[in-house]
Amino acid sequence: MTVVDFYHDKRKSVNGVCEHCKRYNTYPAWCQSCDPRKVVQETSGDKNIDYCIKEFQLKATAFENVIEWIPFDKLENIKIIGKGGFGTVYSSNWLDGKRMVEGDNSLGYVRYRKKSCDVALKTMPGSQTSSSEFLNEFKNHMQCRFGGSTLEVYGLTQNTETGQYMMVYQYANRGNLHDFLAKYFGELIWQNKLKQLADISHDLSRIHEAGFIHNDFHSGNILLHQNIDGNIISYITDLGLSRKKSDHDSNEGIYGVLPFVAPEILMGQEHTQEADIYGLGVIMAEISTGTWPYDGYKFDTKLATKICKGLRPEFANGTPDCYIELANKCMDSNPQNRPSAEYINSEINQWRTILKSENLIDEKLDIKKKFIDANSIIKKLALKSLSMMQNKYCSSLIDVQEITKSLKVSTFVSNQIASLIPELPDNISDIVLV
Repeated sequence: MTVVDFYHDKRKSVNGVCEHCKRYNTYPAWCQSCDPRKVVQETSGDKNIDYCIKEFQLKATAFENVIEWIPFDKLENIKIIGKGGFGTVYSSNWLDGKRMVEGDNSLGYVRYRKKSCDVALKTMPGSQTSSSEFLNEFKNHMQCRFGGSTLEVYGLTQNTETGQYMMVYQYANRGNLHDFLAKYFGELIWQNKLKQLADISHDLSRIHEAGFIHNDFHSGNILLHQNIDGNIISYITDLGLSRKKSDHDSNEGIYGVLPFVAPEILMGQEHTQEADIYGLGVIMAEISTGTWPYDGYKFDTKLATKICKGLRPEFANGTPDCYIELANKCMDSNPQNRPSAEYINSEINQWRTILKSENLIDEKLDIKKKFIDANSIIKKLALKSLSMMQNKYCSSLIDVQEITKSLKVSTFVSNQIASLIPELPDNISDIVLV
């Protein structure tokens, strides 16, 4: 009988040999045909959760990507580090540790666990009453992960005291982007800022290519982690509100942080990937200034109405024109005019390449000069304390009906005023002064 090897094209000698089937591995120290089925699975006691975990174990393409049920007693030193509209986040020490592969092509590869590693735990709303409901966010993260999203997800656990289920994922030792800017803005040069934007736009493009819409995209949902080599990586998290592009929104209202919500969403339209792009444009403005967009405004219906009528965040003095132009394209009132995350990533990486290059001429030389000049122009801004901004920072319910009503009143008043102003003739010289 002939056995078909579905992974023949992925097998390479440099990956080592599978101990079970004796063929070359499909990835370093990993055989896609054999290893997913050999993963020993702890049971959660809930068949829906066990099935979900096993489903993604079978899809794992590398040893490091295998998720698991993590017994709660394997997590120590649990401390709260953040609280938002859709759950609480804790830091913890995972005794068993994340899966790792070490080695090279010549010496071979070895699997091991990085014992006692730091992880983040996020409570899953509604998890005490229904496992199927809270699994939605977990599945979204996993599907985006397989699509190339950066956030490492390790598995699920359950708080034995409260009964709440938690997602276990990569710990961000530099916190979220908003807090990072508030703390380090004065030390950041444009090369640093563009690096983080390249990471963010890349991650968003992977989420979109996987067919998802984030639905709650703002700087508090972007986490940063600094590796041992000093490199800081940004990645997108909190997919609790995300959904497939083909799914439709419910009519229960919208959640978000007001400045990052696209005007068409504020006016009651459905979320789209273009609405995520709008949020990225606002994030670009925040990275320019280091402060909350619309700083000084109350986050209320009046601000929402102004946004719907064309108000946009300001940029810091000295911000390069090409950067402002791209951000404004992202925040275009017409969603169809907004660029894709992939295009944005390409533009940002082009600027990064220009900044590293020598012997430039014309337009590229001008772009490099403007970014370098901006490093000396933009000084540390007076930032509000985090405690003053914490209430603005959380996603909350936004009253679309109230915004629509305010827009109608505003339009009516504008029309009434316009009707009281006499029309001027086409040729102003026709006016005779008496």
